[in-house]
Amino acid sequence: MHSGEKLRTDAPLDHAGKGENFAPTDLLATSVGTCFLTVMGITAKEKGWKLDEIKIEIEKKMTSYGARKIQSLFLQIDMPPNLKANQLKVLQKAIKNCPVLRNLNDSLKIKIKWDQSKNKKKTLVNFLPTNVFRETHQVTFFDAGVKDSNGSDVVIHHGSAISPPKDGEFEQYYVHYHQIDHNLVLNGSRTFTLLNPAWDEPHHVIYLHLKMGALQIPIGTYHQSVSGAEGSIVLNQAVRDSDFDPTKEFTPVSLRHRADLQKAKAADPVFWIWDDGKIRRLKVGGVSSGKKRSRFKFN
Repeated sequence: MHSGEKLRTDAPLDHAGKGENFAPTDLLATSVGTCFLTVMGITAKEKGWKLDEIKIEIEKKMTSYGARKIQSLFLQIDMPPNLKANQLKVLQKAIKNCPVLRNLNDSLKIKIKWDQSKNKKKTLVNFLPTNVFRETHQVTFFDAGVKDSNGSDVVIHHGSAISPPKDGEFEQYYVHYHQIDHNLVLNGSRTFTLLNPAWDEPHHVIYLHLKMGALQIPIGTYHQSVSGAEGSIVLNQAVRDSDFDPTKEFTPVSLRHRADLQKAKAADPVFWIWDDGKIRRLKVGGVSSGKKRSRFKFN
């Protein structure tokens, strides 16, 4: 490849492997999804259309007896809600020109489901960058300010703390109704879990790093944080409205009797990490359900 990128593969757990990377059959499923996205992207460009986000989720089913091979693929294609009916038909027809599909049509069952739901709310995970004034070998000097912030909280975890603590075997989360959080890790490591049933992707895990900037947690988003063994210090530059009441904003919510939050937590998580100088967004299907799936995102 011209990019010089390397791709690692591994056999699945049920076939003498460790399952630590994509299996070769996963890559075959991946090629179908990426081929669909490529063909739709080319078609839209030729038509002069601007496409919003398209997502494809693929479920792969292997044979349970006889020669080991892929028995079927199920593709869930989530199309932009603002796409016109005639545009959708053109793109649905365009994927038939996918060369990967042509090669596989006679070899295995491929089922496709199209969805153009209009009631999904786009996920709002955002990071506000810090302005570094000066950085030397052992000193970093930066501006941690957030526009319109009218409250500053410092949250210190001593050791591998979890906030809020569990309710027996059930996790608990904080949620704010009159405060937007902007969490910046000053020392140690802190992992945030965000749940929001109203989002199209309701479950997010953020391995927050100082260089990622301040993690913004919108109103109505349930959040929990866990520190590494060394503990951590986080600065939160909050934006509070006139109805903010500290006696009502920091009450833990247990998952014990919240079916909506349990469902959100069961969804495959989106992971956010700091890697090679960039914030990276990772999503791999089947993490929560145990099924083997792949997801792809097209912008």
